[in-house]
Amino acid sequence: MTEKSYKDINSFSKNKTISFKSLGEKNRRRMGLFIYLLITAAISLLFLIFGYEIAEYSQSLIETKSNDDNEIIANATPQNSVDLSFVTECTVNISVFNDKYLSEATGVIISADGYIVTNDHIYQDISNPKIFVFDSNGKKYEAEFVAGDSKYDVSVIKIDTDNHKYLTFDDNSELKKGDELFSVGRNGSITKGIVCDFLFEASDKSKSVKMIRTDCAVNPGDSGGPVVSDGKLVAINCSKTVSIDVEGMSYLLPSDIVKRAVNQLINDKKITDRAQLGISYKYISPVYAIQNNSISGIRIEIINADSDLYGKNFDEGDVIVALDGKEITSEYIFLEWLSNHRAGDTAELTIRKINGTDRKVNITFNSDSSYSSFFDE
Repeated sequence: MTEKSYKDINSFSKNKTISFKSLGEKNRRRMGLFIYLLITAAISLLFLIFGYEIAEYSQSLIETKSNDDNEIIANATPQNSVDLSFVTECTVNISVFNDKYLSEATGVIISADGYIVTNDHIYQDISNPKIFVFDSNGKKYEAEFVAGDSKYDVSVIKIDTDNHKYLTFDDNSELKKGDELFSVGRNGSITKGIVCDFLFEASDKSKSVKMIRTDCAVNPGDSGGPVVSDGKLVAINCSKTVSIDVEGMSYLLPSDIVKRAVNQLINDKKITDRAQLGISYKYISPVYAIQNNSISGIRIEIINADSDLYGKNFDEGDVIVALDGKEITSEYIFLEWLSNHRAGDTAELTIRKINGTDRKVNITFNSDSSYSSFFDE
């Protein structure tokens, strides 16, 4: 191309172009690779810079959150935590023994001067027993038997002390099914369960008191130990069901019964206000009555000579069908009614005679006496 051709670029015709020397294929690949590496390096650098900043920010958030959580945890009171240390300090081990036999149990100190509540069955088959008590510090005391009652399965013993830690029973507690319980046993062992039911029959015990059935584990030696709910002393251990078809059921004596019984055992050496109707009976359920064409209720088997029904023209086979006007549809209703009365109270019975006529009669409850398993010749 001559010099004349470049004098005036505007003189180029539209059919002419300016061209440069093209790069070779190999050089183009090198250039592309270089540019790619340069871009990759730049992006990596940006990721490193911004990634570090993000990580630092995230870590600061985590640390702040962790500190906040720690403050919350430090200031919070666990919902289900129960401090039983004082309860265990008032719980004692009891050994009842003679030359041949040994019975081990648990008890709870209920006064500063050393009165202790435990079960009455711990003396069974041990004549002329000695009673040793060991407190939570391992200190040994020789205890004196005060009094006991086999029907309530409550006993009181005493040790010589004048300033011991002690617990008082909460006789105003209103336990409900599902309430959480903590049972303290021998050597301060603790098990947890719930209130399962309320009933009037536990093992072979008399139906004289409404028991609390629970799934707290009760082991040999735990008899008489305190039971706590919501930080309050609400019962003592009594017994458990041992059977291949019953799963871990134990029975407790409610604190209102225990407290009332203890006061009488200390002051009168016996239970004085437990009401009795003075009859032997068989409960006839509504279903059984239909099946056997009979009457549902409390069928009288025997009327004792000390019963207020004695001599009032009632006979074996008559059926109590109502209590103070309330129909008897379960044995529980009858036992609950009986347990809510005291010796000397009066009540109205509706009794259906064998001939089908109903009679209403007012009766007065007598005192239901008992004895202790403690035997000292």
